[in-house]
Amino acid sequence: MEKILRVDLGIGKISTEEVDIATEEKYIGGSGVAAAIFTKEVPASIDPYDGQNLLIFSVGPFCNTTVPFCGRHFVMAKSPLTRILGESSAGGFFGKELKAAGFDHIVVNGKSEKPVYLWINDGKAEIRDATSLWGKGTQETEAELKKDLGNDKIKIASIGPAGENLVRYASIISELDHAAGRCGMGAIMGSKKLKAIAVQGTDKTPVHDKDALMEAVKKIRSIVKESPLANVMKDTGTLAHMDNFISMGDIPIKNYTMSRWSGTKKIGYYALERRGEIKHHSCFNCPVACRANVEKDGKWVAWPEYEMLAMMGSNLFVDDLEALISWNTLVNDLGIDCISLGGTIAAFLETIERKLLDVDLSKLGFERDPENTDNYKIWGATSAIEKLIRMTSFREGIGNDLAEGVRNFCEIKNLPEDLATHGKGLEVPAHEPRANNLTALDYATTPRGAYHCYEPMQLSSALTTKKELNLTKIIGNYNKDEAVDAVIKIQDSSEAYSASGGCIFGFWYTSEITPWVEALNAITGRSYSVETWVKAGEQIFNLKRLYNMECGITKADDTFGSRFFTPIPKGGTKKNVPPLDELLPKYYDSRGWNSDGKPST
Repeated sequence: MEKILRVDLGIGKISTEEVDIATEEKYIGGSGVAAAIFTKEVPASIDPYDGQNLLIFSVGPFCNTTVPFCGRHFVMAKSPLTRILGESSAGGFFGKELKAAGFDHIVVNGKSEKPVYLWINDGKAEIRDATSLWGKGTQETEAELKKDLGNDKIKIASIGPAGENLVRYASIISELDHAAGRCGMGAIMGSKKLKAIAVQGTDKTPVHDKDALMEAVKKIRSIVKESPLANVMKDTGTLAHMDNFISMGDIPIKNYTMSRWSGTKKIGYYALERRGEIKHHSCFNCPVACRANVEKDGKWVAWPEYEMLAMMGSNLFVDDLEALISWNTLVNDLGIDCISLGGTIAAFLETIERKLLDVDLSKLGFERDPENTDNYKIWGATSAIEKLIRMTSFREGIGNDLAEGVRNFCEIKNLPEDLATHGKGLEVPAHEPRANNLTALDYATTPRGAYHCYEPMQLSSALTTKKELNLTKIIGNYNKDEAVDAVIKIQDSSEAYSASGGCIFGFWYTSEITPWVEALNAITGRSYSVETWVKAGEQIFNLKRLYNMECGITKADDTFGSRFFTPIPKGGTKKNVPPLDELLPKYYDSRGWNSDGKPST
């Protein structure tokens, strides 16, 4: 049975309990059980910064076992950015350490009057003073906690100044560069005055049938070894997307107004490879190792992932790879989501270009355009953009408005609707919805808003299929007939897989679902079939949808901004606009929802 660590910061109380078996079996575990706890205990009407809002850290049944890709941990709360159910996740070793410490969930409620951190050590937990850490970045926070606790091997998830200052898209950073970035989970930690969670554990996860688990793991590893996508990611990580997907128009350029730009060649994987040595490394029990470090100013730092290169690079017209490497370290230290940050800064740069706001550009660090000294250089202005990053994290000047996110920023400044590039309040990520109908439908309907990690658009290449779901052939980027069925199947199975505790990359790499289900059954002693496992994913998906509708979401919110319904005349999107008017009614009907997009259960 999964174990919960309950922490009430308001009264300083810690307790433990177990998840009931019926809830585990219905919602699998991990993020699925977290959704069941959250939707039952958090009223849809409350403000996200209310102490009654729960902050839940979770790991799934795969975690701390021999199942590949099992290092993921998940975070849930009512989002301060979207004001609906918010979720995020991160890799590394924090999740493994939490499971080894004896807990599957940490459920935090209430607010502390002073900064604190939570110290969890092999089944025991205590709340400790963190006053001396408040105001520090995540790097210094980790270093100080390891020093104070006398152990370099503990794993830490912490917030930086952005979380402390309640930037609505603040992230939670673990192990310096693993970001639970989306939906503002760091701001919820900040509102509770919870600076960090430090964890150490030595327990082994019990397994019901070790021989069956070994066989399932062998199958998974064999499939991954032959996976074209896994082999690409082993070499290039997510960065090659910048080089390889520009032809499809999938990359955001200049606030999603263009589909081609020569600058992408300067900031992708091959540019980074030409730059110098790359040291690959993996998250816990990952056979692919898609992450890496590069040298910068005499230190080895995390390379910027694709979303960073795209949202803070091409979307801002920045082709300076050195700046992007530095910014990657900076945003992680400040604890701020690069996707939402890039989307919001892009909107601000466009308001300047269109002269929609009266701003003293010289005070923000913008410089005169050398080709036209009567104007300032706005797009690609690295010095000014870096200043905006810091101003946003500390809510200084215009940064106070940018810290609200693109939807709120546009409302505060009374800006045109086409600048509001978001889905349900969550900034659109670095995959252009005009480039693929599957992406568009997915963005419009996922529970947390415009969210990219299900990535059904992978079905538009030969890199991934799902045999048991009858998704065995390429579905064209602009296909309408098969898009609805494919998106639903990928969403439901992705929810089930996440609840099981895996990194979504592992799911992309495998063409078969059966070994994952067999692994889950071997660990838990349950008897899921592929069909009942995917059905559990559907139940989780519908549970989140119903909660969000209680928060006020309607079918009118199943979209992602008017900008994406204006065709781009040149480039890989081929002038396509997402046919949501056709797809959504079919999607609702196929899911068994009513015409207003509401599930029956």
